[in-house]
Amino acid sequence: MARNSSRRGLIGAVAASAVVLALGAAPFVSFGADHLDAPGAMPPSARADGDINDVYVFEGQNDDNTVLVMTTHPGAGAIAPLEYATDIAYKLKIDNDGDAVEDITYRTLFNAPRADGRQVYRVVRLTDSGATRVARGLTGAVNQVAGGGKVQAGLRSDPFFFDLDAFRGAVLGQNTRTFCDAATTDFFVALNTNAIVIEVPDEKLGDDIGVWAVTRGPDGRIDRMGRPAINTVFNSGEDKNRFNGGRPDTDFARFADNVVGVLQFFSALDTEGAYSNNQANTLAGVLLPDMVTYDTDTAAAGPLNGRALADDVIDAELNIVTGGFAFPGRNGTGAIPSDCVGAHSDYTANFPYLGVPH
Repeated sequence: MARNSSRRGLIGAVAASAVVLALGAAPFVSFGADHLDAPGAMPPSARADGDINDVYVFEGQNDDNTVLVMTTHPGAGAIAPLEYATDIAYKLKIDNDGDAVEDITYRTLFNAPRADGRQVYRVVRLTDSGATRVARGLTGAVNQVAGGGKVQAGLRSDPFFFDLDAFRGAVLGQNTRTFCDAATTDFFVALNTNAIVIEVPDEKLGDDIGVWAVTRGPDGRIDRMGRPAINTVFNSGEDKNRFNGGRPDTDFARFADNVVGVLQFFSALDTEGAYSNNQANTLAGVLLPDMVTYDTDTAAAGPLNGRALADDVIDAELNIVTGGFAFPGRNGTGAIPSDCVGAHSDYTANFPYLGVPH
């Protein structure tokens, strides 16, 4: 594929300057599920090419397979480069024994771009038994995984969906917009992202797993993400950087107080009042550690059992954070139960499942 204006992933009518303006205006959800989650709505370690957007875990077209997706490079072609970094390791980590410590890692490394803009990459599977290269190929092409499965890396349509402008109005008071009004718009519908998509047989992963992604550069850890918007919503200031540098097995001890505080603050918007201490602590124990938990024998139903591309995780999070978790005595509807934005129409039924880039 030639390196031309099409490959550059320009985002249609949305200019890069408008993207940056919108990003800086939303400290609560930042850019998206995890886009630009460092302090000040910036890429962690100032590396947009190491910034994780989202993690998806769902059943493949073959229901004996599980699909692992790691999207990076927010606003690829506008505020992030299109090329994968050659000095960053992109890792998908899997815990399969319930201790929130990785038992399996799929590590993807990239060579410098060729003249046509494509990059050679290799995928290594790491376990206690050692490291095994399981795939090698070019970005943009579907490649086979040794032992069964497929992998593709490269530019795709960003599958995330959210009305960012309504958030700026309804929560931040920066405009006159409200959720679900006549101007409801999906900010992400025209954006691209880089995506590493790995589909492997369930038996390669285990039955009940926890999945998260990390990026690591020459100076150490850059970013970490499991469930959508945990770091962006519940941490602020330097705690965002500390969270990105941490491990799931220590999340509750280090960050539960942040989760409880945010839950009680925003649930006070609900007519039923704020969550009690016990309720907020119970929810913190559900949301932490930050992993996408998934029963590989089932279809995904995010955000608590995997995460499929079309799962409306932001509706679920808005509702829960603003008082909508159905504890006894609460009606299960929060102050903001939805942003009224639905899933994109460009997902595909076949591998690699994410839509073609814009």
